[in-house]
Amino acid sequence: MCRKDMYASAIFISFDAVAVSGITVEASKMAKILAQNQIKSYLDLGYDIKIDKGKFGKPYDHENEVYRGIFDLVRIDDIDSIPHYNVDFLTHSHNVLMGRVPSASSTEQEELLLAISESSLRLAHRIVQLWEKLRISYVIVENGTLPENIIYTKALYTAIEDYGKRNCLGNYVIWRDHDLMWNSEKNAMKYGAAPYPHAVKPVKSKYITYVTLNNHLKNELEAWCDHEVNVKVKKNTYDFTEHGKHSSIRENFFIRDTDILIARTTRIIPQKRLDRDVFLVHRLNQLFSQNDIDRKVYLVVAGDPDENRSYHRKLNALAKKLNVESFIKFVGPLRHKYVSSPGEAAAIEDLYYSCDLVSFLTSWDYDSYGNPVGEAISNQRCYITTSYEYYWEVYGQYGFEAPVMRISEEQDGLPDEAFIWEVYRFVNNKRLMHDVAGRNFSIGKQLLSNNVNDILDVDCSEGNMRDTVFVSVVLPVYNEGNRICEVLLSLFNQKTHNSIITHNSYELILVDNNSTDDSVEKINTFKARNQSMEIHALHEPIQGVSSARKRGMDYASARAKARDNRLGVQKKHYIVSADADCTVDPYWLHALINKMAEANGDLGTCNYYYNEESFRNRPNLFREIQKTLRCRDMSFSLFGGFPDGKGFAVERSLYDKVGGIEIFYQLNNGRFVQHLSDDWDFGIRVIAEGGKPVYARDSRVEINSRRVDTVLEEVIGGIAYGKDGIIIMKDVRPDEQKQMSTLYDTTPAQSQQAWFYSVKDYVPKNIVLPALLNPQILLEDIAVREFFTEPVADRLYHRIHEIKHDSKIIDFKPIHAYKTPAYRLYFEFSDEIFGAMRRAVGDDIGFPPPLPECFDVVKPEDFERFVYYFCEDRESGEAHNYFANGGVF
Repeated sequence: MCRKDMYASAIFISFDAVAVSGITVEASKMAKILAQNQIKSYLDLGYDIKIDKGKFGKPYDHENEVYRGIFDLVRIDDIDSIPHYNVDFLTHSHNVLMGRVPSASSTEQEELLLAISESSLRLAHRIVQLWEKLRISYVIVENGTLPENIIYTKALYTAIEDYGKRNCLGNYVIWRDHDLMWNSEKNAMKYGAAPYPHAVKPVKSKYITYVTLNNHLKNELEAWCDHEVNVKVKKNTYDFTEHGKHSSIRENFFIRDTDILIARTTRIIPQKRLDRDVFLVHRLNQLFSQNDIDRKVYLVVAGDPDENRSYHRKLNALAKKLNVESFIKFVGPLRHKYVSSPGEAAAIEDLYYSCDLVSFLTSWDYDSYGNPVGEAISNQRCYITTSYEYYWEVYGQYGFEAPVMRISEEQDGLPDEAFIWEVYRFVNNKRLMHDVAGRNFSIGKQLLSNNVNDILDVDCSEGNMRDTVFVSVVLPVYNEGNRICEVLLSLFNQKTHNSIITHNSYELILVDNNSTDDSVEKINTFKARNQSMEIHALHEPIQGVSSARKRGMDYASARAKARDNRLGVQKKHYIVSADADCTVDPYWLHALINKMAEANGDLGTCNYYYNEESFRNRPNLFREIQKTLRCRDMSFSLFGGFPDGKGFAVERSLYDKVGGIEIFYQLNNGRFVQHLSDDWDFGIRVIAEGGKPVYARDSRVEINSRRVDTVLEEVIGGIAYGKDGIIIMKDVRPDEQKQMSTLYDTTPAQSQQAWFYSVKDYVPKNIVLPALLNPQILLEDIAVREFFTEPVADRLYHRIHEIKHDSKIIDFKPIHAYKTPAYRLYFEFSDEIFGAMRRAVGDDIGFPPPLPECFDVVKPEDFERFVYYFCEDRESGEAHNYFANGGVF
C-alpha cells in the first residue's frame, strides 16, 4: 500500500551524536518549513550511531525539552539487542577495517564482515518497522557520510530501498553531508588511509538525493564513489525575517555600549583557533590605549568548555599571559531561541543582538562552511574571518564584505599587524559597519534563505515564496548550453512600466530535463551571479518537454498556494511558460501580464516572430512564414488564441482547476513517447472550463530559425513533427557543417507546398476549434460574426450542433476528440473560411489547398458523407497527413 501524503511525516537522522550543533540547528530550520505543510518531524540524535561521543544507549533527557514543538525525539528501541551491535564490536570492527590497527588476517576480516552483514540486515528491519509505525514519508540523513559505523550505514541503505519499494515512494531521502569528516580529519588518520576500502560509499538510488555544502566537497565525494552518484550543492540556510525581541547581555558582563563586543559561537577545540581571538583582543585593547580612546574590546565565547578541557585551560593561560583575562568571557553553549527551553536567560540571538562583530577565525582546513558567518549576515552584524579553505566558494565570491585574515595551509598562525589594523579601523567607523552589515544582509537574503527547498518531491519549500512575487516563469531546458546564457539574460533583464514587473515581482523556475552538456553548469553560474531575484533550478528525470514544463508549473503553483496559506490571503498569481531555444523581447513579460490584468484574462498568449536577418537570402520562404504569422495574429486577436510552449501565461487558480499540464503518450515505432500537444490541450481545457483567453500582441517572442533551418524538407512535406497522427519531438540543433547546405530558399512550387501544409494545419486549430469549443461566440460576438459574415456564422453554429448530436460527442476537451469534427468543418466550410481570411488578412492568402485526390470521384451530393469517412479514418492516418502535424511555422 502506497504512503499517502495526507499522513506525511519526516524523520531526521543525525550521525553527529550531539544534542545541539550546527547540524541539528540546520535540521530544525528544515523541520520548520516542513511544519508549514502539516508534515510532522522526528529526530534521531544518533547517540547509537556515532560511538566516539560516549552516548551509546544514553536515554533522552533534557534533549526532549530542547526540541519541543520542533521534533519528537525517537531512536531504535533495544538497539543493543541486535547481534554484534554494541560498543565493543563497533569499536573493534572500525579499528580493524578502517584504521587497520590492530592488523587482522583476511580470515578475521571476512568473519567481521559476515557479522556486520548479519547485524545490518537485522537493524534494517528494525528501521523499517520504526518508519512504518511513524508513517514516514521523508527521510533526511544528516552528516551520513561518516565511514565509521559500518553496520548502521549498511542498514540504513538497505532500509531506504526496502521502505521505498513497499510504499511506492519516489525521491524521499536527502542524504546531506556537512563536513566530509574523513577528509577534514585526515591528519588524525581517524578513518585510516584512502581509499577506505571497507567504508560504505554512497550508493546509487532513485530514492536518495545526495547533498553537500560546496563544490570541492561535491567533487571529493563523487570521486570517492567512482562517480556513480551525483551530489548536489546546497548552501546552509538562515532566517532573514524580523528577528523579534532580544535581550542585551552586555549588562551581565559590565560591558558598556561604547565598548566593542566580539562574539564567537563555536566549539572550543584547537581546530577553531580561538587563540587568534584572544590575541586579537589583546592587540585591539593595546591600540585603543595607545591612542587614548576610552573603549575596551571583549570576546564572548558561546561553546562548551568541557568538550576539550585541556584546550580551554590553554586559552585561559594565554589570556592571562596577555593580560586580557577580564576581557574574555566563556558563557557556555547557547541555544537558538527556537530550540531553547522556556525560561533560559540567553540565546545565541541575544549574543548576536548584543555584539558588534562575529568572529570566525578558524583554521585553514577544518571548516567546510562557516555557519557563524551566515548567522552574522542574517542578524545584520558584521563579521571577521580567515580565508579558510572554503571561504571564497561559500561567501567571498558573492560580494560579502568583511575584514579577512589571510591564511593558507602553510601559513596558519596568529593575526598579523595588517589584519589587526584593518579590524581596528573597521570597528572605529560606525557608519561603515552599518552600511556593510546592510549590504551583506541584502545579498544574504537572496543567497542564504531557504535554498534546500527543491531537493525533495514535496511541497515543503513552497511556503517561502517571496510575498511580492506574483509571476513565475517556467523554462524547460535540454542541452541548450550553446545559447542558454542569452535566453536567461533575456528573461532576467525584463523591462517594465509603472513597476509592474520587477525582480521582486517575478521569479524564474528552470527545469533541467537530463541535459548532457553544460546547460546545468551555466544555469547554476547564472543563478549564483544574479542574486537580486528568485531563481530556482529543478531537475525532471522523465524525458520530455511536457514533463519538464509540468514539473516547473506544478512547483510554481504549490509554492504560491503555500505562500497564500501562510499569509491568510489569496494573491493573484500567473504561471508563464517560456522556451529555452527562443528569446523574449525586453517588454515580453510586462506586455503579457499587463494585458491579462487589464482584460481580466485567465489564459494569455504571446506574439511570435522570426528574425528577418536569418532569412536574408531566403525571401520566398520568409514570405510564406510571414503569411502564417499574419493569419495567427488575426485569429488570436479575434478569438484570444491557444497557448504555445514558446510563451503563454495562465492564472494559477485556473491551472489548478483543470488539473495542470496533462501528459499524453502515443506509440511510435513500438515505443511509448510523449505527445507534444500538452500546451495546446491544456489551453483547450482552460477555455472549456470557462477561462478567458486573451492575446497580448505586444508580448513578443523571437522563434529560433533552427526550427525551420534543420528540417526544411520535412516542413515543405508537412511532416516536420511526425506523420500518421504521431507528433514527436525532434532535435533541431543544427550540425554546422550539415546545415550549410540546407539554408536554401524555396522554389515557387516548394513555397506553395509549404504554405498549403501550414495553412491546413492552422485553420482547423485556430479558426474552427475556437468556435467548436464555444459555439455561442458565433451568435453573440459581433467581431466573430463580422469575420465569418452573419449567414456563415449561423450555418456554422447549427452545423456544430448537428455534428455533436450525430457523433454523440458532448465534450471536445479530451486529446484528439476535437480533431475529427474540426477536420470535417474545415472541409465543409473551407471556401467561406478562406474568403473570410482574404478579407481580414489579405488577398495573398489565396484559396483553399486542393482536396485529397480521393474526393475527385465523389459526387457533390455525397461530399459531406465522404468527408465524414475520410476524417474518421483512424487506420491509415490520411486525414492527419493531409492536415500536417504539429504547427509548421
